[in-house]
Amino acid sequence: MRVTTRKKRILSYFEPDNLKWVTSEAGSPPLDVSGVAYLLHGTSCFDKTYQLESTRRTLEAMVKDGLLERVTVYERRQDKTQGSGDSPGVRCKVSRYGLPGQCAVVHDSGGSIAIEGEWSRVE
Repeated sequence: MRVTTRKKRILSYFEPDNLKWVTSEAGSPPLDVSGVAYLLHGTSCFDKTYQLESTRRTLEAMVKDGLLERVTVYERRQDKTQGSGDSPGVRCKVSRYGLPGQCAVVHDSGGSIAIEGEWSRVE
């Protein structure tokens, strides 16, 4: 495992000193690929697919090396295939990345799509 400067920079986003800034820029951890790419490259990453893919590969390598943990969640995202910008969006599976042991499942506080029941973490 090579810990590159890019991996060190990504890990620095999860440090308590940087948490307030990261949360204001890209949301609270765990972060998705586009959030990490935005922190690394700025707004130019949304026009350059190779930056998003490179960031995704780096995050996956960090998961493989045990530096990060990946969780898959369902989120509502903007539908870029439709011409109108007023569509409510689509539900997608999104991979989010965080420090191992800190990607906790949070009980949903309600809403129309909430599912009643208990949950447990399987190791």
